[in-house]
Amino acid sequence: MMTALQTFATTVAALIAIVIATKRPDWRGGVLAVAFLILAAAADACEWFWEEFIPEWFDEPELIPITLAVVAAATVALVYRRTTLPGFQAIVRNRRFPLLVWGFLCVSIMPNLAQNKHLWSYAVTEQESTHAVRETASDIVALMGAALLVNWAILFAKDKRRRSGRVPSPHEHLLWENELTPIGRGSRRQAYKIGDTGFCAKFYLPPEECTPEKMKKSIRSEISRRRFSRLSNSSSQEVYIFGKFRHYMPEDIRSRLPPVCERVYHPQWGWGVLETYYTNPDGTAIIPYRREMERRKDKSGKMEIYRQARDILSEMIAVSALFHEPGNFHVLNGADGSITLKLIDFEPDPKTLIPLEAMFPFVRRAKLRRKARRFLAELREKHGLDIPVETEIG
Repeated sequence: MMTALQTFATTVAALIAIVIATKRPDWRGGVLAVAFLILAAAADACEWFWEEFIPEWFDEPELIPITLAVVAAATVALVYRRTTLPGFQAIVRNRRFPLLVWGFLCVSIMPNLAQNKHLWSYAVTEQESTHAVRETASDIVALMGAALLVNWAILFAKDKRRRSGRVPSPHEHLLWENELTPIGRGSRRQAYKIGDTGFCAKFYLPPEECTPEKMKKSIRSEISRRRFSRLSNSSSQEVYIFGKFRHYMPEDIRSRLPPVCERVYHPQWGWGVLETYYTNPDGTAIIPYRREMERRKDKSGKMEIYRQARDILSEMIAVSALFHEPGNFHVLNGADGSITLKLIDFEPDPKTLIPLEAMFPFVRRAKLRRKARRFLAELREKHGLDIPVETEIG
C-alpha cells in the first residue's frame, strides 16, 4: 500500500513539473530534467511492477526504467540546453528548493539508511530479527520523500503561476507611448532614448541585427540564450545589482546611482532595463569618463574626473561590490561647471568560465583592484596626470 502511494505521489510530482516546463519554455530544459529524475524515483518505488516484464534472472529489475529516466533527463537537458541552466537557477532560487532536496534524499539515500541492520543494532540490543521493522521504516521514509516531492511540485507551480502574471514596471508603458531613438550601441546591446520622458532603455540587439553577416556565432548564441531569460539576461541582472547597491553601498555610491532603474519587457527584444536618462546642460547625453577625459582640453577637469573615479573604485573594492569594469562611470557636467561621476552601467556578468568573483568577496576585491590599478595607470600615462603614488589604490 505504501509503495503504491509513493509511486502515485512521485508520478504526480513529475507530471506537474512537466506541465510547468510546457508553460515556461525559458526554463524547459532544467525543469524537464528534474521531472525525469523524479520519474526515476517513481520507477524505483514500484519494483513489483517491473518484475512482471523483466526476466527473473535480472536481480534488480527497477534499474532498467531508472536508467532510462536518467538518460531521458540528460537528453532533455542537452536538447534544450539553452534553457537548462535558467531552469535549474529558477528551481534553486525558489524558496521551495529545500523541499525538493529533502524529497530526493528521502526517496533515495534515507530509505537505505533506515533499513540498515548495522545502524539498528545500536538501538536494538536483543537478538530478535528487526527485518519487518526495518522494512516498514524504510517504506515510511520513502513515502515521506514522495510527499515532499509532490508538495514541492505543487508549491513551485503555484509560485511560478503567481509570477507569470507579471506586473509591468511603473514606467514600462512609456516604451509603447513614445518614439525609441537609438543613442548608443555595444557589441551586444542597444540603448534607446524614450522620447522626451527623461528615460532611456537598453535591450539586446534586435533579432534582425543578430545575423551571421553582422555578428560572431558565440555572441549570437549568447544573446539567443539570454534574451528571454529573466535570470541570465544582462539587463535584468543590472536591475538586480542596482537593488543590491541601493541597500549595502556607502552613501557616496548610492548618490551616484540613477533614481529610476527598472526591469522591462519587450516581446521581440526580451528583457531590458529602463533608467534615468542623464543629459548635460547643452542637452547631450553623458558619456563614459575615459571618453570625457579624451574630449576635454583642461587639465584640472581631467584631474577631477580621475580623482573621483579613483575614490569611487577604492570604496567599491572595500565593500566587495559586484562591479567588474572600472571604465563604466559616466561624467555629468553641471551648469555651474561641476563634475559628478554617475554609475549607470553595472556590467554584472564577470564573463568568465568559472565566475569565482560572483561567489567569493575576496576574489571580487582582488580582481577589481587589479583591473582598477591597470586602468588608472593607463589614464595617468595617456593624459600626463601627475598624481602622488601614495594616494593610489593599495
